[in-house]
Amino acid sequence: MLLSLTFTICLTVVSCKAPPPGVSNMLQPMIRVGIVEQRQRVDFKIPDGASFQDKNGSPLVRSAKGGHWQVEVLNSQPARFEYRLSVGTPRDRYSAEEIVRYMDKRGLDAEIRKQKIEPEPRLRYAHKAVYHVLLKEKFQTEKQAKSHMAAIHDKTNSDVVAIPISAARGAMRFRNLDTGDRFDARDVVKLEATEVELAQVEVGSGFHWESSERRRYGGAIEFVVDASGGITVVNRLLLESYLRGVVPSEMPASFPHEALKAQAVTARVEAISKLGRRHPFEPFDLCDDVHCQVFSGISKLAAETDRAIQSTRGTFMVYRNQLSEAFYAGVCGGHTENNDNVWNMNATPYLRGVLDKHATRLRSALADETKLRRWIDNSPDVYCNPAKGNVPKSVSYSKKYFRWQFRYSREELERIIKDKTGEEFGHLQDLKPVSRGVSGRLIELEVVGTKRSFRISKELAIRRALSRNTLYSACFYVAKEGETNALPRTFVLRGGGWGHGVGMCQVGAAVMAHRGKRVDQILRHYYRGVFLEKLYK
Repeated sequence: MLLSLTFTICLTVVSCKAPPPGVSNMLQPMIRVGIVEQRQRVDFKIPDGASFQDKNGSPLVRSAKGGHWQVEVLNSQPARFEYRLSVGTPRDRYSAEEIVRYMDKRGLDAEIRKQKIEPEPRLRYAHKAVYHVLLKEKFQTEKQAKSHMAAIHDKTNSDVVAIPISAARGAMRFRNLDTGDRFDARDVVKLEATEVELAQVEVGSGFHWESSERRRYGGAIEFVVDASGGITVVNRLLLESYLRGVVPSEMPASFPHEALKAQAVTARVEAISKLGRRHPFEPFDLCDDVHCQVFSGISKLAAETDRAIQSTRGTFMVYRNQLSEAFYAGVCGGHTENNDNVWNMNATPYLRGVLDKHATRLRSALADETKLRRWIDNSPDVYCNPAKGNVPKSVSYSKKYFRWQFRYSREELERIIKDKTGEEFGHLQDLKPVSRGVSGRLIELEVVGTKRSFRISKELAIRRALSRNTLYSACFYVAKEGETNALPRTFVLRGGGWGHGVGMCQVGAAVMAHRGKRVDQILRHYYRGVFLEKLYK
């Protein structure tokens, strides 16, 4: 676990401040969203005429006709990569140096790579750079890097990152499938049109709602030959326009208005806090899926979410003269989680796990296995429990996430774990919890096999290893039923919640709003010690 920094904080949330003199819409950041990645061919539709430009804005094709278009990559050659282990991406150099010192004490050599945010956000409090802390070992393949990651697991958590060390090469051919018109281009191609529709946009990759769909986009569209030698499509638009595609994708527009306002603020904060940290070596700032925030362009615009965005326009959460981070998840299951139990991050004072009700602490810790089982088997009176108290009809869908159960035959679960982890452990004998967080979510799980045992660390890795898609959450316990040849016949996973559980519980926020809580009270409950400030009009 990384070094934890602890601060004494003020717990007062104040109402939104007016912007200081001179603050204007000019401070609103531009966001680059990756909406299609690493494709050999992309089909898109332009309802009206459009123009294509090169990366400098010089025209390639003027007054291109609308209709069905296709772009494919020609004679591409991917970049060469080196693979490194990342142990943190703080927003300040001091924290990065703290991580380096901590790694040194663990016998690991690390270095800092500073990356400036381009274009630099002029927003007050926003970070202008990120500091990637990388272990010094370099690997030629991802498999080698993962093997080393497993070998040093007892010293630190880490993530594999692929860093291009050469440029990809290739051209793109654009064709109008209706007229036969075509042109070739290299580098970035910019498309200016009133609307663009893309086919086969991936949705929910790796999760139980995984699919693809057609989506419509406004703003500027860019086509890029990416490091893989494929085509990446980027949507460039101002932050408030970006939010119009995020808020109705991340929270039902039927939720109470104050909850939608809370979602607008957290999504705005998340967009800025992730700059340079989630996709540092790719031609965009944020992806359009769960990894960053779900963004569906103009396909799901809703009047209610537009109103929530407008009523909180330019409003951010600030902590100790920095923009905060604002993680959120669908259903916390009754208790949120500490950020450092889920990701490679220092413990953040305003991202501490809290009980999802007016009282903020349980009498007993959910990290205790017996108490965790009792917690899951019961129906606690918490905000995100759709069966307790006064709740809006719009949260009824969350019943299947608040408490859930999955049954696997031993053989089926063996296949899933082997497919997901690549480990050969023989027959599955047991799944043993090693450590849990404050919400009961598993931090480390031991897989016990007839040939060998091994451990899975991190909340998301555990969820992915135990499901064909991704398990709803890591807050679960394991029961075994029956026995054949001294091996369990059935494994039953009983759990609660949907998502990582850090920060705002979206269903909990909806219930709080339904019961009369304001946006600042909702945010105060989930993010202790932040205050709201309006940074542009």
